[in-house]
Parts: sequence; C-alpha cells; structure tokens
Amino acid sequence: MVIGGVPYLNAKPLVAWFDTPEGRASGIEVVYNVPSRLARMVERGEVACALVSSVELFRHPDWKAVPRVAIASTGEVLSVRLFSKVPLSRVRSVALDTSSLTSAALVRILFARWWEADPQYLSAAPDLQAMLQRADAALLIGDRGMFAPAEGLYVADLGEEWYRWTGLPFVWALWLGRAEQMTATLVEVLQHAQAWGREHLEQIVSHEAQRMGKEEGLVRRYLCKVMQYEMTPEHEAGLARFAEECHRLGLAPSPALAGTASK
Repeated sequence: MVIGGVPYLNAKPLVAWFDTPEGRASGIEVVYNVPSRLARMVERGEVACALVSSVELFRHPDWKAVPRVAIASTGEVLSVRLFSKVPLSRVRSVALDTSSLTSAALVRILFARWWEADPQYLSAAPDLQAMLQRADAALLIGDRGMFAPAEGLYVADLGEEWYRWTGLPFVWALWLGRAEQMTATLVEVLQHAQAWGREHLEQIVSHEAQRMGKEEGLVRRYLCKVMQYEMTPEHEAGLARFAEECHRLGLAPSPALAGTASK
C-alpha cells in the first residue's frame, strides 16, 4: 500500500515510524510531495490516503480523516508566514505559495475578515525574493516559511493571527482518503505511527536538527512546544470555524465536517 506524506519538518512525528524496522515491515510505502499535489494523487487513486491540507476535507465530502490525528497549533506556528514590504493595511497584492491550499485559503480569510483588506492574489513558486518582486507580500509555508530571512520585512505568523482573531487552534493538515480506502487496519497503523512519534520526539529532534543543519533548541521548540498532533474537541471547533469561513468566502462548498472525528 502507498500513502502520501509531506516533506516538511512538522510532519516528521507522524511519519518517522515508517523509517523504523517495524515501519518498513508494515507493507506501507510513503511517497512525499507538497500537500496540493498529494491531494490530486488521492483523487486519482495513486495513494490510499495522504497527509494533506485540512481544506481538502471540506472540498471532498466522500473523504474521511483518521480520528485523533492532525498537524495543528494553538497560537504561533512559525512555519506559515506572510512576509510583506509594507504594513498589512497597505498590501495590495499577495504572492501565494500554493503548495498548501489551506494556507492560501487562510491568508485570504485573514485579509477579508481580520485585517479588512482586499488585495489581489497571484500564484508563485516558493522563492521569497522573486515573490516580493511581483507583489507587496508573499506567503511561504513549511521549512521555507520557517527559515526564510525576514530582515526589513513585516512578518505575520498566520497561526498567531488566527488565534488572536478567533481564540481557537488551527488545524493545518489531516490524514485524508476516500472512505473505502480508510480501512480499520490503515487507521490503526497511522495512529500507531503518531503514538510512536510522540514517544520519540527527542530522537526525532536530534536527527532532524542534524539533517537540516539547524539549531537543536529551535527544532525542539517547534516540534515539542509549537506543533500539536492530536485532534481534540478544541481542534474540532477550530476546524469547524475554518470551514465556516471558507464557505463564507466561497473557498469551499459546504461547512459540513462529516469526515472528521476526535473520538
């Protein structure tokens, strides 16, 4: 069986188990790509499920989420940031890293409902310098969003801005797949991988800091303090609010969340 994972640091606690002897013996292969492409792979049946943007749940009523597993944050997220040459109130154009449709939707919601601005949006490759040559502001996600140089720029952490506005956690990604593919065995394996990752966070921190050449304290803070990997009732409330806001702006057809569960 093949499933899809994202090549970002924040996903490591959910996928690292698959690189252990036990994980390799599970018969499940993980292929990696950006969330937007993984969603298309789920649609085409190329993977049984994938760790994809939470907005995909609203857009695919026949998809189901693995219960109690998520990539989420309450307050700052560090790795989903808007970089701007001007104050947010003066932004007239935004270059979007469309690797994550959730982040692209969230920045539109924040401008319309929180920052009360109406910029134009354009899609761009995730290169901050090139993006800011084309637009007033640029959205970057993942490791690029976390480590991009921000000197001389206005920076908004989208997780922090969402929390300031709503007081709710934000769910960035979920394991999603067509209902018929989300078998009890697959769900059990993905929940086991989550449990293993949370039990071995220090091991993951050390390995990833060395692999990326980054300061271990920052990686530890990010994976152990900032990121959250469970789906609680509070996270469900945050996801429901996001669904409502997407529906309000026409970014998703319905606020219904039949495919998600925290139980």
